[in-house]
Order: sequence, then structure tokens, then C-alpha cells
Amino acid sequence: MFNPVDNGGEPAIRLEAVIGDLDPIVALLSLIHITGDRQLLHRYGPLLEGTQDQKRAAFVNLGSREHKQADPAVVAEIRAMLAQEMTRSPEPLMREPDPALFRDMLKLALGQELPEASIEPARHHGGFVTDTRVHKPEVAPPADFKVLVIGGGMHGINAAVKLKQAGFSYTVLESRHEIGGTWSVNRYPGAAVDTPSVQYSYSFDPNPSWTKFYPMKDEFLQYLERVADKHRIRPHIHLNTTMQSADWDEARQLWIVKAIRDGEAVTYEANAVILSVGVLSRPRWPDVRGRDTFTGPVLHSAAWDEDVDLTGKRVVIVGTGCSGVQLTRAISEFAAHVTTVQRQPDYIIPNPQALAPVPELERLAMERIPYVTQWKRMQSLASQMMDMRGMMGFDKEWNEKTGGFGPLNDAVTKMSLDYLKSHFPDDPEMVRKLTPPYPLYAKRPILDCGYYDALKRPNVDLVEGQLAGFEEDAVILADGTRIECDAVVLATGFHLDWYSNMHFAGRDGRTLKETFTPYPYAYEGITVPGFPNLFITHGPNCNLTANAAVIGEQQVHYIVELLQTMIDEDIAAVEPDVEATRAYNDWTQEKLLDTAWYRKGGAHGYYRHDDSGRIVIATPRHNSTVWHAMRQPKMEHFVLTYRPNVEKRAPRSMPMLSI
Repeated sequence: MFNPVDNGGEPAIRLEAVIGDLDPIVALLSLIHITGDRQLLHRYGPLLEGTQDQKRAAFVNLGSREHKQADPAVVAEIRAMLAQEMTRSPEPLMREPDPALFRDMLKLALGQELPEASIEPARHHGGFVTDTRVHKPEVAPPADFKVLVIGGGMHGINAAVKLKQAGFSYTVLESRHEIGGTWSVNRYPGAAVDTPSVQYSYSFDPNPSWTKFYPMKDEFLQYLERVADKHRIRPHIHLNTTMQSADWDEARQLWIVKAIRDGEAVTYEANAVILSVGVLSRPRWPDVRGRDTFTGPVLHSAAWDEDVDLTGKRVVIVGTGCSGVQLTRAISEFAAHVTTVQRQPDYIIPNPQALAPVPELERLAMERIPYVTQWKRMQSLASQMMDMRGMMGFDKEWNEKTGGFGPLNDAVTKMSLDYLKSHFPDDPEMVRKLTPPYPLYAKRPILDCGYYDALKRPNVDLVEGQLAGFEEDAVILADGTRIECDAVVLATGFHLDWYSNMHFAGRDGRTLKETFTPYPYAYEGITVPGFPNLFITHGPNCNLTANAAVIGEQQVHYIVELLQTMIDEDIAAVEPDVEATRAYNDWTQEKLLDTAWYRKGGAHGYYRHDDSGRIVIATPRHNSTVWHAMRQPKMEHFVLTYRPNVEKRAPRSMPMLSI
């Protein structure tokens, strides 16, 4: 039964108010899940066509479709049926709609048809299936087949949950005192998720209780903590445990991993290692003169000292990427003065929901009414599941006709620049300062979190330049500009290490650092020749196609499929074939040549490898294409080492029984 909520002494919020606020289409879809009655879609779906709820959100304000108003009598009828079902403590009769029904429900929810290639990805990432395994296990993973996960961030927690679900023995090593990865490390004021909260969560465990559309750091960390508790994986997580080395033992066909746990040396043995440490983990401190002479605090966004109080201080913020923008907005609210030093402007995307709280009735609907969260998640994900031709990729025909980059890229560019001009209509100099001299997506665009409004505050200045050095009470820019200050905040990003500071020695003793010199590469971004049973999440050339939660789920799925195949076929070790890896990477780099990441103009940033200039972050594939590639590994592209002295298992037969 729906429980009214007593809001701190206020009258309890009644069921009617929650359902009355709910999008009628989402109410109908929830009703279908609860009752299992697919005839409801035939009866009411046509009456709601064209009434889809249109919310202005980042990246999707590219036009509008005709919006109709639903017949109030029809809406009232749907809501009354839902209210009646909710008073019965509903347990949904339909949890996973079959593909045909899901396609029809999806079309109603979105007001358009998704491309066929995105239907199954939508079922997965919308949260309508919780076990995505394709390979049907023939043999349960034995207790002595051990998997070691390095890193307890978003991908590491995902791996732990799915390894447990598949029956594998696993241990997670986390160097910090708590799980959370990025959201444990990034403690700076204003740190927030820049992906909608309803998307930036696990499809198998969505959070209906976000208080903001874009949650702040602590709320997201709390979400990860709840997931770990709910799935009972904490006993398998070793905190304060830093990996020292990992060496492949060819004779025993396993990894020997040495670590320091709570100050003591420990050794782990594992048949497989999943490396889930993000590539952006080591802060980039500017190599400039005189830092030790500065008498005030020098803070880095990725190494924040929470004991430092900047209230009433004159603060210089160096950098205007995502962290710099968030810091400028947050610190300007309590510092005496903020000077933000901009080396290069970024595209800022309008985002009406950036700081907005999730309305209470909407949150209660997601918490209490089955499948409201999933359908709202699906509506939020929809735009990235459409064809995106001309967004990242250079469209030669379009360029010849218009001089532009591509139709979608140009549309978002115009949106961004119009937004900029609307904020500074009488300040052409500020517009000039903030207009990027490169194509959109050559660097990561930034969702506005109130940055432009912060720049208009009387206590904020934007200065163009590059940090060159420090003096006792000031910073010096490359052009000689001297800015007096009490504290300096460096939002200067990370080194793109690609695990070069971690010792992995594979077959023949060759290290991962040596293999990744002059640049990192992998097969499907996950496996590397010469490193048997080593699987990387967030690896080379598999990013920027979707948010980290989505990409991580796809990669973990692929890894579990590969591990189960090893169990079923008595495989001791797998590694990608050298030629298959070369072909995959040659194709990837060729396709990347006609993207904004290569056609970057004057843009700088972490999308390109520091030493080689090669694009090693991005993939040229649409994420729905990646999803299909991740369903099952192509075993013909792997070198397999079978367990010795094991008889080949005969296929199971099923003779019919008799009486």
C-alpha cells in the first residue's frame, strides 16, 4: 500500500497528489507493469499520442515537436486506475516486457521510434532487465577460480556486483579508506555530477531518491555506499589496500599481486584481474616557478584540503574546465574576491536543471510507484540512443553546403553561443573572451552550473592568460600580469597516466608501461596482447560514447561473459590475438580522423595522449553499436590456453523420460 509521507509536521502528502503530478504516459506504463495487462496500451496509448512530456534539458533543445494536450477525462481514468492498484500494495506482474511490447511502450514514452539498433540497449540501460548475461553457464564457477578487482570506484563496484551475481569468487582492492573512486577523491566545493542523476547510476539498481537532477559529490558517494550494502559486497572489499605489483605466473597460469594492506605486506593470487582504476587519477600540478615561495594555501581540485577555509579570502582559480567552472561558482559565494584565470574558453551548454532540486512529488512517484524511475531514466537516455551523425563526425557534404562541421554539431554550437550572448548582451568583450576558437567536442563541453551568472558577480574577474609562477602574495601569468591573492586553487586536470605508475608484468615479463609506450592500446579497449586474463574497464578508445555508468556496465558484462566461457571450456588463459588487436586499433584510428577530436583546431585537453598526440580516450562508434559488440566476445580473436590434463566435456544431452 502507498504510504503517505509526513513532511516534518506538515500534512501528509496523499497518493492522489503524487499520481496527479505524474506524466499520464508514465502513469499508464507503470499501470501496465503493475497489472500485466497489455491491453491497456492498446486502449489508452493512441489517446495519449503526441502528449509526451517535453522537458528542457541539456543537449536536447534542438527544436520541438507538436505537443498536444491529453483529454482530461482519459487522464483522470488512467490515474484513478493507478490509484486503485496502488492501494493494494502492488507487486508488478510484468517486470521485463517482451521485445515486441517493449518496443510499443518505448514509442509511446518517447513520442518517436528508436532506431532498431538501440532497442535492446534501451531495455538494458533503461533498467528493464537486471541479468544481462547471454552465455548460458554450463558449469558453475569453482571456488578456487579467483577474480581480483583493482579499484573500488563506480566500475569496481559494478564488477563486484556482477561477479557475485554470476557466482565468481572475487576480492576488490581499494587504496583509500572508503569506496567511491572519483567521488571519494574529489572533495572540492561545488563538485557535482555533470550527467543527469537518473542516468548516472546503475541500470540494475537505479536510485529513485535523488534530491537534485545533478547530484553533488556527497549524494552520489552515498548512493554507491548504499549499492555496496544492498548487494552485500562489503566483506569482499579490502580498503586501505594499495597494489604494489602484479606479475603473471606462466607456469601456474595466474596473477601474483602484491599489496600493502593497513601497513602490512599481503599477497593475492588470482586467475583473473579486472583493472578498474580510472585513467584520470594523478593531479596535474603546473610546472612553474616559485610555488614554495607563496605564503598562502595552494589547493588542487583533485587533492583538496577540506581543513582550508577560503571564506573572505582573495582567491585565484587557475583553469576553466569542468572543475574550474564548478569551483568559480561555488567559491564566489563566500570568498571576498575570485579571479579565474582562463587559458582557453570552453563551450558552455545551457542546463536548466543544473542546480535544481527534484520536486518532492516527482521524487515520491519514483520512490513509491513501480517503474516510474525506469521510464523517466529511459526518457532521459533517449536522445543519445538516436542516430548522431554529424555530431562528433565531420560531415563533408554539410561542410561543402554550409561551411559548418555537421548538422547536429552546428546546432549544439549555435545553442551554446546563443546562450553565451544571452547572458552578456551588452558586453561584447566578455562574449569574445568566452567564445571557443575550435569546433564543439574538440574538448569536453561543460554543462552550465551557474558559471555565467558567477562571472557577473561584482567580486569575480575573468582574466585570460597562463600561470607562469608564484610570488609571496601573488601569481604571475605568462604575459607578466601580477594578481595578488591569499589562496590559489588549481583546476588544472590530471595526467593521462594509463596505469604507467602501476607495475603489471605480463607474459615474458614485459610491463604494461612498456607496452603502452609510446601510446596505450587494447582490443575493444579491454584486453591487451601479452597480458593473459587482465581486463581493463575505462581502457583505451572506449570512452566519450556515453556516460561512465553506461560504459562500465557494458564492459563488465563483456568481461563476465568471457570469464564464464573460460569456466565452461576449461580455458586457463585468454589474451587477444596480436593481429586482431592491430586491426581493431587501425580501424579505430582511421575512423577517428574525421571527428572533432582530431579536427580540433586550437583545442588542447586530455582527449589526446600527452606524449604521442594520438586520440586514446574516444571511440568513433555510436554507443548502441558498442553495446552490440560487447554482448559476447569473439573467441576467434583470442589466443586460448587450455587447462592441462582435463578431458573435454561432452555436450549435455536431454533424453526424454518415460513412465
